[in-house]
Amino acid sequence: MCGKCVPYCPMGCIVERDGSMDIDLDECVECGICKRDVGCPTDAFEAPPLEMPRFIRGAFSNPFVRHKNQEGGRGTEEVKTNDVTGVVNSLDKVEIGIEMGRPSLGARFRDVEIMTKVVSKFDITFADHNPMTALIVNKKTGEIDPTVLDEKVLSCIIEFEARTHDLPNILDAIRDASRQLVNTVFSLCVICKVDENDNTIVETEVVKKGFGIHAASSKTNLGLGRPRYEDRVKGGAPQ
Repeated sequence: MCGKCVPYCPMGCIVERDGSMDIDLDECVECGICKRDVGCPTDAFEAPPLEMPRFIRGAFSNPFVRHKNQEGGRGTEEVKTNDVTGVVNSLDKVEIGIEMGRPSLGARFRDVEIMTKVVSKFDITFADHNPMTALIVNKKTGEIDPTVLDEKVLSCIIEFEARTHDLPNILDAIRDASRQLVNTVFSLCVICKVDENDNTIVETEVVKKGFGIHAASSKTNLGLGRPRYEDRVKGGAPQ
């Protein structure tokens, strides 16, 4: 028993019991780091095929496991890069992402459902190609497939489009719902366009509602990616 694997586990679920190292399977998110990166000297790790609903853990937590009938990863392609996707192309709408969970905490879908139920009360559209959306069995209520509610993942992203004028109330609802999240954390992403003078009401509202966009833990994505949206919609040439 060397314990070499212990510091590699992002969930801290590899523990010593009775002179051997055991994995707490309830806390394990099937990220695969222990088997893939540790280099166990005794080749002790076994990875049996994952079946539903446990398969969901690996699909959201392990970059080498693909979602069934969905793209890989936790959100849509380049969710934070509007210049590439062109998801938001008018001033009257915003795209919101709520990333649930972090290494060492993870997120169970029971906590995720708290957020999906809250935001579904507004006039929103969940992102089609987001793997999280596939688990929402009732888009009007935000109800998640009950068979996965006890599953735990490293993190996942709730992603939806909303009207700009609803943003203040949506932010209030997200902040109030966060008080119910006792076992995980979340981060907020808001994608918006600006007018010809670089003005937007979004920054003002986000700050007003208590989300510190200038804090050390915040970041701004400039969207410096391949110009797919420009090519497809505006006819612009690649730069």
